[in-house]
Amino acid sequence: MRQFTIEFHGYDRAEVNTFVQKTSDAVASGDPARQARARADAQAVSFHVVLRGYNRQEVDHYLRRIAKGQPDDRT
Repeated sequence: MRQFTIEFHGYDRAEVNTFVQKTSDAVASGDPARQARARADAQAVSFHVVLRGYNRQEVDHYLRRIAKGQPDDRT
């Protein structure tokens, strides 16, 4: 699973983990419809900001790459 840095204020880890797992499954499926949906979801998703969450810039970078249909550059 994709790893992000934990910081004092960041995106909710459980929300991000669930989204990344769902997106990874869709991309790996090879199904063009699921992949297109994952790209659309990456453009529309938002996460709560919490204490001890994931680095927002790292997660946002991941979302931009998925939305463009590019493979994740760090797993």
